[in-house]
Amino acid sequence: MLATLVSNSKRSLLILTLILLISTTLSFAMLTRGHPWWDDFASYVMQARAILNGDMGEFVRRNAFTIQNSSYPPGPIAYPWGYPLLLAPVVALFGIHPLALKLVAIAFYALFLLIFFLLARTLLTESEALLLTAVLAFNPALLLANDLILSDIPFLTVSTLGVLLIDRWRKTAPDFLSGLAIGLTIFSATFLRANGILLFIPLAVALLFRYGVEWKPTLRQLLPPLGAFGVLSLAAAWIFPNGQDSYLSHFSMFSLPRLWDNFLFYLWLPSWAFNEIPAGVVFYPLLAVCLLFSVALHWKRDLAIHAYSLATLALFILWPERQGLRFIYPILPFLFIFAFEGMKLALERLPAGWQARASRLATGFWGILLLLSLGTSVHLAWGNLAAERAINGPFDEFSYDLYEFIREETPAEAVIVFVRPRALRLFTDRDSFMTTRCEDLSKGSYVALHEKLGNIGQIAPEQIATCPDVRLEEVFNNRRFTVYRIFPKR
Repeated sequence: MLATLVSNSKRSLLILTLILLISTTLSFAMLTRGHPWWDDFASYVMQARAILNGDMGEFVRRNAFTIQNSSYPPGPIAYPWGYPLLLAPVVALFGIHPLALKLVAIAFYALFLLIFFLLARTLLTESEALLLTAVLAFNPALLLANDLILSDIPFLTVSTLGVLLIDRWRKTAPDFLSGLAIGLTIFSATFLRANGILLFIPLAVALLFRYGVEWKPTLRQLLPPLGAFGVLSLAAAWIFPNGQDSYLSHFSMFSLPRLWDNFLFYLWLPSWAFNEIPAGVVFYPLLAVCLLFSVALHWKRDLAIHAYSLATLALFILWPERQGLRFIYPILPFLFIFAFEGMKLALERLPAGWQARASRLATGFWGILLLLSLGTSVHLAWGNLAAERAINGPFDEFSYDLYEFIREETPAEAVIVFVRPRALRLFTDRDSFMTTRCEDLSKGSYVALHEKLGNIGQIAPEQIATCPDVRLEEVFNNRRFTVYRIFPKR
């Protein structure tokens, strides 16, 4: 079956398989035994555990306490349940084991590369699609993303599949099964991340170009994907409790000046895909120019994909919080494909005597990017293995000392004020919230301070003693954390 997907070409199948194997090996070699202190991962793992224990409602209740009592929301009350559902078998088999949990992302990234190849091959030759797949397969920034216990890579995979299916559906006579597959894929994307709903935009654009304002055939073709999406969404709503509505609370931090800053930020953000590569700063401007060339010449042909990309960018420009490259993973595949095609289109417009030399330079450009990406990823993987997959963040020894103290020396009903409240609850089963305000301390039983974070997401350690209305008694200290018991001031 896989050989059919690559045009029955044994050579292409062999090269593609080799690319996937090398990429997967590098990804696994780059995994650490720790995790950054972003505690989104903790919420995902707790949701996975709640699925296994059958107490999803209890998770929502306790996480609502964390979100609603924090001085600003560290996340939604519940993430979409798709990624926790993927993690649940791993949690059941291995518990909270960071290496095992990260294998989910590695498997999905390999699947993404296969889907990306199929999508790239619709606009490029088979050899060009293989070259471009290798560029993404060895990109160090994307491989490092597999070291995070987050939904980004599975969502990248499913959203790219959705675009591929919609693009093929647009170019062929739509049939009932294709419509169902698109509806299933859009549901799966939305079940992983709420912005998966944006996949209806390229579907709507494809229908508009096919049928214009003729509403009867439009409705007939829209019913299978809408029906599949609707039935699955209703089933999910019946099984899994909702908590994504709390995303709206994040807009309390929105401001108009932030809008312009976000626009400029996201305009340059794709360059981060080359941050790990030597001289990486030169690649994005060149690719951006080539991308514009492709868009200008073939905007109508690719309007559905461009509409999805622009809608994704618009969403995050409006979103008050920034979380770097991970937010725009779903549109990076299109940047590479259209930049590659745009470079080819530009070369075709050169004088005939220049084209051969320019074509070799273009091939050399992509070859250099591939080699730099591969070399950097090998270097990072080698360094990580030499460091014995360093443990960092919430999985290091200082953090485990903190968890042990809280589990053994605080009552089960204690409320701990901490900068990463969901991580603390994952490891200690104590209710927790975060605050930067002195007046909130009275709602807690203890406050745990991360000595290296200063006033980032917490009251600064050197200022907490000046908080009025409470008296603090130090009960724990190591090189990373200090814990105080909170008493009302008499």
